[in-house]
Amino acid sequence: MVYLITHGERYFGLDPSLNEKGIEQVSELCQKVPKNISIVVIGTGKRFYQIYCILKTRLMEKPIKFSPFCGSADGLEADGKIITVENNTVVQDDYIGLIGNDCFDAWKFISSLPNNALLCSGGELLIALGLKNIREKGQIYELDPKTQTGRKI
Repeated sequence: MVYLITHGERYFGLDPSLNEKGIEQVSELCQKVPKNISIVVIGTGKRFYQIYCILKTRLMEKPIKFSPFCGSADGLEADGKIITVENNTVVQDDYIGLIGNDCFDAWKFISSLPNNALLCSGGELLIALGLKNIREKGQIYELDPKTQTGRKI
């Protein structure tokens, strides 16, 4: 199994961080994080690293890696526009991300990770995995690369 934690509620703008509610949402997940985590993979934006920092005491001594596949510093605004790290504002049609990109096989990425990996991620990866229907902010998911299924835990 691979585990994925989505960031909680966040601010908007360039490389947004978690707001107070988001910090609370992630903090409440601490007891749900399995004890046998093998590695932590963190998205490259602030909000993904914040997940790790909130849960760090539960993840002591675990190796960490960073991956844009778990989420980038780009921010999705409330109006659906995207603010890139260069502070450009673009519409979805002008943005090539993980969603709807035939070149990125999200399940192949998940399968490449060691068993019991924990991803500090966002909803974009869940959508790319075809799990849009279970996507919520500030939740932990169990992903099964063999059956290509996932569930909230």
